[in-house]
Amino acid sequence: METLTPKALELAKDGQTEPVNLRVRDVVKLPNGKFYSCTLTDGTQTMKGRLVAAVNKALADGSLQLGDGDVVRLENYVCNKVGDDQLLMVSSLQLLHKSSSSSNTAATDAAGAKPDQQLPGTPVVVKQEIKQEEQVTPAAAAARPMMTPGPTPSPSEEMKASAMMLTPQSVAGSAKPSYTPQAPHSASPLPVGTKSGVQPIAALNPYDTNWTIKAKLVRKAPPRAFNSRAGTPSRVFNVELADAAGSQIQATFWREAAEKYLDVLQEGKVYYFSKFQVKVANKQYATVRNDYELHFDNRTEVEEAADQGGIDGAAQVELVPLDKLPRFVGRKMPVDVLGVVTHCGPLGTIKRKADNSELPRRDVTIADSSRCSVVLTLWADQASRAELDGCEGQLLQVTCVRVGDYNGCSLSAVTRSQVSVNPESAAADALREWWQAEGSSAALTPLGQASAAGGAGGGPRNNKLQFLSDVMVEEDIPSPDAKPTYHDVVVSVVQVQDSQTMYYLANPENGKKVEPREGRFWCEAESRYVDAAQNRYVLTARVADATRETYVNMFNDQGVQLLGASADELAAQRGADEASFAGTLAGAKWSEWLMTLAARSREYNGERRMRYTVVRMAPVDYAQEGHRLLQLIQGKA
Repeated sequence: METLTPKALELAKDGQTEPVNLRVRDVVKLPNGKFYSCTLTDGTQTMKGRLVAAVNKALADGSLQLGDGDVVRLENYVCNKVGDDQLLMVSSLQLLHKSSSSSNTAATDAAGAKPDQQLPGTPVVVKQEIKQEEQVTPAAAAARPMMTPGPTPSPSEEMKASAMMLTPQSVAGSAKPSYTPQAPHSASPLPVGTKSGVQPIAALNPYDTNWTIKAKLVRKAPPRAFNSRAGTPSRVFNVELADAAGSQIQATFWREAAEKYLDVLQEGKVYYFSKFQVKVANKQYATVRNDYELHFDNRTEVEEAADQGGIDGAAQVELVPLDKLPRFVGRKMPVDVLGVVTHCGPLGTIKRKADNSELPRRDVTIADSSRCSVVLTLWADQASRAELDGCEGQLLQVTCVRVGDYNGCSLSAVTRSQVSVNPESAAADALREWWQAEGSSAALTPLGQASAAGGAGGGPRNNKLQFLSDVMVEEDIPSPDAKPTYHDVVVSVVQVQDSQTMYYLANPENGKKVEPREGRFWCEAESRYVDAAQNRYVLTARVADATRETYVNMFNDQGVQLLGASADELAAQRGADEASFAGTLAGAKWSEWLMTLAARSREYNGERRMRYTVVRMAPVDYAQEGHRLLQLIQGKA
C-alpha cells in the first residue's frame, strides 16, 4: 500500500510542484460530456481537481480507469485559484494502487453513466503527451463557475489595426515612421539563476496570473513600430517559446518590455519568464499550435536559466489528415503532415525579387488514407536533398508547413520545417500498410482540384461528400476574416421552427430590405421610396445525418425549394390560415437534400461560433446516391 504524501495539498497551495502521492475520490465526467473532475486528499486536507491533457484523454478512451480510493502519484500539476476556491490542475499522473472498493470501475459522468468507450485492461502510467486541442479546454472547464469576459484582442489583432512596418514606403514622403529609436545604450545582462514553482506551458490559462515558465527561445522576430490608441509611438516584437514537454507558445513583448529585452534575448537560450498575461490566441495570425498566447509588459521578469539543457525546442508532431487541410487555408498556424509520395517533381529554381538570386524549389505530391492528395512545395536545402530523387512510394513527413490557397489548397514548407523520409512511428506504419494493401490502386482526390471546382454560390465546392461530423468545427475556430470552406453533405431536415421570423420585406428589384411608410416602402440602404415590395426568405432549419445535427441558414431560393411556397404565400398563410401554415412547415420535415454548405465563423459578444449557410441544394437522387453508397461499401468511392 502506497503511503500518501503528508501536507501535499498545503505545499501545492504554496506553489510546490514536486511529485506527490494522493488519494482520489468522486471522479466524474462533467455535464458538458468532455472533461473530468475529482476530489484529491492527502489524508488531512481535500481539494477539488481537474484532470486535463493526457489524463483527460486516457479517461475518455478507457485506457485509464480511476475509482474511489485509488492512490495516484501526481507528476505534473499546478494549483490555481478560481474565485475563492483552490483547484488542482493535473496533466500527468501515475496510478499506484487500485482500491478494492473501486473494483476497477472507470470514471462515471454526473448521471452515473460510464464513458462512451471503455477499454478493459490493467492500469497504465499516463505520461505527459499533450495535444494542442487538449491544452485549453480543461482550463476553460475549470473556470466555468466564474463570470469570465470574452477574449480580448490578441497582439496580432492590435498589430493588424495599428502596426506600421518599417518599410521604404512608410519612410518615403511626408509620412515619417511613428517610432523614433531611443538613444543607443548598452543592454544590461540578464540575471542567471534557477526558480521553483515552474509550470508547464500546457497548464497555462487566462484564469490566473501567478505563472512562471522555463522555456527555450526558439525564434525571435524583428521589432516593429506602431502607434498605440493614444498615439504614443512604441515598438513590439514576437517570440516563440518551447518547454521540455515539447509544448510551444507565441509571446509578444510590448512597449517597455520590448525596449528592455529586445537586445538581450538570444535565440536558442533557455529563460525563466514570470509575471505575464495569458490571452486567447487569434488562430488567424498564430505561428504555433496553441490556443493561448502570452503578453509581456513592464511587469514581466525574465531570467536566464543556469541549466541550459533539457529543452531541445522541437515541437510535438500533431499530424493533420490531408482531407482536413482546407479548414487551415488562409491561417498562419502551421500544420504537420504525413503522406505517401505519389509524384516527385524535378529540382528547379526561382529568382528572388529582393536580390535576383536563385532559390531551389521542388514540388512533391503526397497522399494519405483519407484518399486525398496535395502538392507540397519544398525550398532551398529541403528541396535539394538527395533522398528525394525517385522517392515515389516512400513516406514523407514534414512538420510546420503552411496551408495556402494556391490552386485551391496547397502546402509550402518554411525555414523551420523538418523533412523526414520514411519516418518510424505508429502513424507511419499504419499509412504504409494502407498504401500496400489498397492505397496504391485507390482513386485519389486532389485537394487543389476539389477545392477549386467552381459552382453556383460564389465559392469553391468540395466534390467529395462528407458527414456533418467532418464539417462541424468545434476546436481551432478560424477568424471571422478567414475565407469560408465549402462542403457537400446529404442531410435530412429535422425541423423548421415556426416561431422564427422566416422572411422580410424587400425591394423586388434587388432584394434590399424595405419598410412600410406613408403608403409606400422606404429603402434605407438606397435612401429612396419604392412602390412595391415582396417577402423574401431568411430562415434557419435544423438538419441531421447519421453522425451529427446542426442549424443551417437559408436565403430566398433555398427557402422556396425547401417549403415549396414563396415567402409571400407563406406570409399570407401565417395568421390567416394556421393549419395551412403548419402544413407547409411539416411538409419540409424529414425531406432529404444534397446541400453545399459554406462554413464560416462569426463573433458575437466576444465569442466565436461557426455559421453554416446553404449556398445550393437539390433533392437526393436515390438511384445515384445508392450507387455511391455501394461504391463506398466496396471501397471504390
